[in-house]
Amino acid sequence: MRPQRTVQKKLHVLMIAPTPFYSGRGTHMRILHEAEALAVKGHKIIIATYHIGDNPPRLHPNITIKRINRFFWWYTKRESGPNWQKLFLDLLLCVKVLRICKRKKPEILHGHLHEGVLIGWVVKKLLFHRKLVLIGDFHGTLVNEMRAHGYLRFGIIQKLFACIEKIVLRLPCRAFVSSPSLKHAVEVDGKASEVFVLSDAPTLENRSKHKVTLTQGLLKPKLPCVVYTGGFTPDKGIETLFQVIAYSLKNGLSCQWILAGSPLKLLSVPSELKDAVTVVSPLDHNKLSELLKYADIACEPKQGDVLQGSGKLLNYMYAGVPPVCFDGPAQRFYLGEELSSRLIAKDIPHFHNIVKSLLDMPAAEKRKLKNIILQRVKRFSWSKSADTLEHYYLNLA
Repeated sequence: MRPQRTVQKKLHVLMIAPTPFYSGRGTHMRILHEAEALAVKGHKIIIATYHIGDNPPRLHPNITIKRINRFFWWYTKRESGPNWQKLFLDLLLCVKVLRICKRKKPEILHGHLHEGVLIGWVVKKLLFHRKLVLIGDFHGTLVNEMRAHGYLRFGIIQKLFACIEKIVLRLPCRAFVSSPSLKHAVEVDGKASEVFVLSDAPTLENRSKHKVTLTQGLLKPKLPCVVYTGGFTPDKGIETLFQVIAYSLKNGLSCQWILAGSPLKLLSVPSELKDAVTVVSPLDHNKLSELLKYADIACEPKQGDVLQGSGKLLNYMYAGVPPVCFDGPAQRFYLGEELSSRLIAKDIPHFHNIVKSLLDMPAAEKRKLKNIILQRVKRFSWSKSADTLEHYYLNLA
């Protein structure tokens, strides 16, 4: 049940974003839309972040972005994933947060990701006389993400970071997570009674002032379109999607597969699939709505044991596109019981069978399924997430 807001006090919130905000991907979507939903309620939001990144268009006037100094001018990495140089960027960000706290005097420190929480805790201890409230916003697990990107190959280092992660999970006054499965993982290592699911929501509103023409010359006539949108990093399930495509081609499925995302340098389409696959990279988030308007089916190939949420799944649903995915707590959380029984695959052959059955479905059944999807996705909104955050902010501040 959504907490009821009973106090009208407006707060100053400092969001700590140890990432090249804004770069139009999942983590940044969550940061931006949480901030905007809180800003609409009248709260003042400062987002402290790295020296690189874009300023989102039409940013709410209650939101200010503050960046660290450009000492590491050569660091230009904007895609997801860890990098050892971020340790130094986070030190600079910690100094930046400390200075902002001294000048702006926020009541709430909202740390995104494990690094953001750790930075917030350091600043809170240094300014102990201010009694700052530290909120943790965890989008995934630290160790699993680093392993997915090829780090922590040695057991002793992995154990060290696992210990660090457990410590960080216990630092905030309240912890918010992006999925039920992540909530369970955090409860095991953190404060079990103080972890809450703060679900993602659709992010499809068009933020561009210009007409977009992404699909011109992209779509193959008379072929249904199956799309994947998101990162091309190993943890997103791209290799599994290639297996699905190969299996579908082997079994005579006639459709166009569109893979839209980044970074392109990490994507290597097998030669036998290149005639069936169209790659769009990078994918401007402003053009996502246009692409999904022409999609018949969408894919979420991320394996079910990944503890992150799935913002792309909600965007697919918001566009009324049936999303086919593998089983997992986050997928079932977003889809609900009825859609889960129809759209969640057990394995690669089952994934193919669901795609085929959806493409073969009569038009009337497709419209009925679309209506079910559109009704389900209404349960998730950034406004509801902001209500939850506001409730705990006000009770802690």
